Amino acid sequence: MWIEHVDKLIGALGPFGFLVLGVAAMLEYVVPPFPGDTIVLMGGIYAVRGEKPWWLVLVVVTAGSVLGAFINYAVGQWLAKRFEAQPGRSFFGLTHARLESVQARMRRAGPWLLLVNRFLPGIRGVIFIAAGAARMPRFNALVLGTVSALAHSGLIIALGMAVGGNLERLTVLVSRYQYAVIGLLVVAGLGFGVRALARRRASPVEQSPSSRDPFLP
Repeated sequence: MWIEHVDKLIGALGPFGFLVLGVAAMLEYVVPPFPGDTIVLMGGIYAVRGEKPWWLVLVVVTAGSVLGAFINYAVGQWLAKRFEAQPGRSFFGLTHARLESVQARMRRAGPWLLLVNRFLPGIRGVIFIAAGAARMPRFNALVLGTVSALAHSGLIIALGMAVGGNLERLTVLVSRYQYAVIGLLVVAGLGFGVRALARRRASPVEQSPSSRDPFLP
């Protein structure tokens, strides 16, 4: 299995194995399909084995997450500047009207999304791109991202310690975790979709001038 090869690689690198853990946490933001959670879980296994201090693993993977968040935030700022310079164009399928909608939503719910972003696989990076595009204060965004990364990484490392160094149990645990979170995201997306559809149907339709009662002013 690939995780066994990564385990051997980190073990062979010695102190430089921390670099692999940090880069894995960063790539989860920049390249969402990257299975960084699994590699971070291995940090808990190393702590059980006595190979690497758990607190140092926590610091490294948190720093990697914050670096990835910073990169995505910068991408969001770049997108906003491109639209300002050329408002009539679309970039990566994103129109100016869509960008303005994303910016409005981030200004309303942005802090909460940033606070839980690390627990949302697949879209955590997009949240920071949206934060950068919405021009949310960089310091505030990264502080919230750091809190989220610390909480998530601490939980992941604790789970890694709970499996007691068993790579097979680790793989099963990560798969269940990721499927559970993705399932919750799908359910939440469907809920928001149904709610939006219900609101649209419930909103009154404005009458056209020709259909109005002629005796009313």
